[in-house]
Amino acid sequence: MTDPIREFFLDDPRKLDDPFEDLAWLREHSPVHWHEPVKQWFVFPYDDVKALFADSRLSANRMTGFVEAAPEPVRDELRALVPYLEKWLVFRDGVDHARVRSVLHRGFNTRAIKALRAPIERAAIDLIDGRAHSGQLDVAGDYGFLLPAYVLSDFMGVPKADRDRIVKWSIDFVDFFNVIPITEDTTRRLVASATEMSAYTRDLLAERRTAERADFLGVMATAMRHGEITEDEIVGNTLLLLIAGHVAVRNLVGNVIWLLLEHPDEHQRLQAEPRLLRSVIEESLRMEPPVTLIPRIAAQDVLVGGRDISAGEIIQLSIAAANRDPSRFPQPNRFDAARDPRGLSFGHGPHGCLGARLAMEQSSIALDVLFRRLGHRFRLDEDRPIRWYRNAGNRGPEELSITFSAPRTR
Repeated sequence: MTDPIREFFLDDPRKLDDPFEDLAWLREHSPVHWHEPVKQWFVFPYDDVKALFADSRLSANRMTGFVEAAPEPVRDELRALVPYLEKWLVFRDGVDHARVRSVLHRGFNTRAIKALRAPIERAAIDLIDGRAHSGQLDVAGDYGFLLPAYVLSDFMGVPKADRDRIVKWSIDFVDFFNVIPITEDTTRRLVASATEMSAYTRDLLAERRTAERADFLGVMATAMRHGEITEDEIVGNTLLLLIAGHVAVRNLVGNVIWLLLEHPDEHQRLQAEPRLLRSVIEESLRMEPPVTLIPRIAAQDVLVGGRDISAGEIIQLSIAAANRDPSRFPQPNRFDAARDPRGLSFGHGPHGCLGARLAMEQSSIALDVLFRRLGHRFRLDEDRPIRWYRNAGNRGPEELSITFSAPRTR
């Protein structure tokens, strides 16, 4: 194969479709790799990635790095957003991070998530039935993307009429943080969407000051009255939760269906043993993680894998490479419906994904409903080729159309 150091997958967008051969080579030959074109470090082995997720010498506060990495013509526009974006939980460290996380976690407790099960199932059935007459469903765009967007909007307290605005804003955020290098286009779209969404969220929060509600923003408004969290922290983290919670689920649901269609023997195995659904989801997370890279900033000089990393430098932790590390997962390129591997797709340590439990609940219900309503005899729609949403930080189908016979009754 060609030397992946010369033709790194970030330099050749075509390689994003299947970077795993390059990632395996890098994991073995250059496990801690400096990539000069983007001036960032990349870490590939499972043990190193897991350890660095929990390493207090690495900071999640990477907004300064994002600002400096943006093209100069749009840098000032982006800098104006820092007071909002730096409030994001994923950019906080230490005691401050623990305080904000403990407040936000009240909205994601077991009781709150259990209360969502029935609404998630109803929304899933409605989305499938709404397309039943056509015998065709876009599992990614019409189902995996819209379902969590709708559920999260309801959970947060966003009116149904505004759901599409949330979807549009979220795409602009995801593109900015996952397209490497950062471009003028992704920066300008982020600035516009963040400005609109901040004002919108403040309006929703103001409503809850005068009329208490039991939704997420209502819980946050109560915490604000008690002095446990500030308005800026609520607004900033509501932006984060609204945008981060559904693109990953869209990728996950689409990846599960794609992997099952690509591995018909394992698909038949799941059909025969429905109890394997949870492990199928975990194995899909391992093989095709919805989020493939998580950045950190070195808060001090650190030595990783024999390489000296200077304070202030960006370190990209490669979940995609770690999840296929043969030292951790035997036959890592084999899709095994019963493996139940528990990889690093939701991160690790104090910054592990706050919404992981909700994401798993949504995905499990979405797939269970799909299989119950459509059965397992669906197939790829040959008239609508798969369109992938793949950049440096994300993997998943943007469009994955299947065909099926009439859905089963409820």
